[in-house]
Amino acid sequence: MKTVAILTAALVLIAIATPTWAAKTVPKFRLNNVDGKKVTFDDLAAKYELMAFVFWATGCAPCKDELIEINKFAGDYEGFGVVAVSTDSARTSSQVKPYIKGQGFKFDTLLDVDGELVKALGIPGNPYALLVTAKGDVIWEHSGYRKGDERKMQAEIEEYFAELEPEPGPGPDDVTEEE
Repeated sequence: MKTVAILTAALVLIAIATPTWAAKTVPKFRLNNVDGKKVTFDDLAAKYELMAFVFWATGCAPCKDELIEINKFAGDYEGFGVVAVSTDSARTSSQVKPYIKGQGFKFDTLLDVDGELVKALGIPGNPYALLVTAKGDVIWEHSGYRKGDERKMQAEIEEYFAELEPEPGPGPDDVTEEE
């Protein structure tokens, strides 16, 4: 019993001592999009308040399934954008644009052929998804994909935007006159 109490106390101390700066942030980067234009994190942050960075490859069936499901709600939130980061190699990256266009995706699609962003973020493999604020803070991450996982992301998106909504103030009917 003492061991459990000591372990619990140690875990509490570790949790309290963990610095807030340990949270993951997206580093500054510069990657080509599917049209060959250089895109930076700042370019994306200027467009979106919240972004889903989805790491995928053309040879990854679960990755494609995830993109298809995310596409179904991607346009539902003002200030939200999807950044599909292809991890295809230089040899297979020519397949990315035809796939994205063929599916009708409106995502910002970046090519990380050298694995620059994957390495910087410590992405273990595909598929992998992050929700990132315009400040670069990672607020949610998920590894792998199974049907239904996209609902977890959607719930996090809704929670994020709900927290940003101002509290409703008194309306004109709420004002009472003193007699």
